[in-house]
Amino acid sequence: MFAGLDFGTSNCSIGIINNDNEPVLVPLEDGETRLSSCIFLEHGVIKPEVVSEYELSKRVRAEKASQSQRINSGDKSSNQRVLSDDELVNIVRKQLRKENREDAKTSQKSQSVMEALQSNSEVIFGKEAELAHMSDPENGFYIKSPKSFLGANISEVQQAVFSTVVEKMLAFIKQETEYVKGIELEQVVIGRPVNFHGLQGDDGNVQALQIMNEAAKKVGFKEVEFLMEPVAAAYDYERQLRDDRVVLILDLGGGTTDCSMIKLGPSHVNLESRENCILSYSGKRLGGIDLDNKLALMTIMPHFGKHALLTNGLPVPITLFSQAVNINDVRAQQEFSSHRTGSELARFCMMTKDKRLQRLKQLRERKLGLRLNQSAEMAKIHLSANDNIDLPLHFIEDSLFVPISRDELGAAISDELRQFELLISESLRQAGTRPDTIFVTGGTAISPVIQTWINSIFPDVEVVIGNHFGSVTSGLVTHAQRVFRG
Repeated sequence: MFAGLDFGTSNCSIGIINNDNEPVLVPLEDGETRLSSCIFLEHGVIKPEVVSEYELSKRVRAEKASQSQRINSGDKSSNQRVLSDDELVNIVRKQLRKENREDAKTSQKSQSVMEALQSNSEVIFGKEAELAHMSDPENGFYIKSPKSFLGANISEVQQAVFSTVVEKMLAFIKQETEYVKGIELEQVVIGRPVNFHGLQGDDGNVQALQIMNEAAKKVGFKEVEFLMEPVAAAYDYERQLRDDRVVLILDLGGGTTDCSMIKLGPSHVNLESRENCILSYSGKRLGGIDLDNKLALMTIMPHFGKHALLTNGLPVPITLFSQAVNINDVRAQQEFSSHRTGSELARFCMMTKDKRLQRLKQLRERKLGLRLNQSAEMAKIHLSANDNIDLPLHFIEDSLFVPISRDELGAAISDELRQFELLISESLRQAGTRPDTIFVTGGTAISPVIQTWINSIFPDVEVVIGNHFGSVTSGLVTHAQRVFRG
């Protein structure tokens, strides 16, 4: 069986072709088809028991019976939707894994991330990993967005860590899909950005694809193909077209932004090769996480001492605040967590009357960077529906609220929007033509600020908003069917 797999910076998803010959995404966590791209390695090296088939079946039957009882009784107090068998299996398997981990905990701690990865430590994935880290940051190792580091100029030790993390995540996604759907996956098309990491160019892309290919083979995929993510999104959009057109695909993801101009429609869909249909592509390692980081730096960090003056008349170095919010930059996080930075920050707190800097010190000492980043993301989401919000930061102080407006969001990310525009201009220049339609996908595109910006660039072009989190995966499945089934 074949699959299409989107290994994203923020989320991962996988899909297969169903009996109606349509792409369908598979539930991976809590019945949802998106798995947050992060892991948490709990301290302790005892491997939990495998999930009991008997216990799983019993629990799933009980959940189905409970669900049926609610429906038959006409219980309108519950807003829960009816869950499919696949979703129930996925949810119950997660519950049982969590219970087994609790029974297997020890007080033993791994000395390094690599030691934990190579031991029998249980790996927690997705939202559960985020919650485990936030509830007790000292109880293990947390790694977010491993895709951000693929192709980066990092040390051999760091490369080994992230290669192993990629392997662990791919293995989990494959195993969960096979169990939920009752299939064996042997072939896969994996999405790739136009450029993984800008600093190493083509060499970085080669390194990243090699890591992904090797990891996929290690976890049991016998055949592995790659497809650029904007092209995958194009193939998903093409399924609904009834006429030919030139389409600009704008994929605004969590970690990368990719553009592609491509000929789509009935005249092209059955071509043996689509190479001549792809008129251009451009991409950059810049996405939703960067927007969240920038929003945090520009609107939240002033409440943590940004712009505070020291007794020598100089401001607190901006580097400290930048390091605090850039959670997807491994070097920035290492530097911010270092003993030297801790000593420096303590000295600065003594050199200013601005008490807000104490919040930055607390943020560092309590390892609350992830929670701050999630708060910035929530601010961006809430500003989609509101012109102004008061963002609660109760994990810092009970009464701390940060007022943020939609205009401030636009101002904070203005530089990033200009970079997006340069990518689009490059794609248009390569193609030598303007698009008939713009197809937009990726979670970042949800924001009205982004949609207003797109409309301002192309006021006279049709803009189609796709499935923000599913278009790329569905397109990968479509391509996988062509590649592996002809």
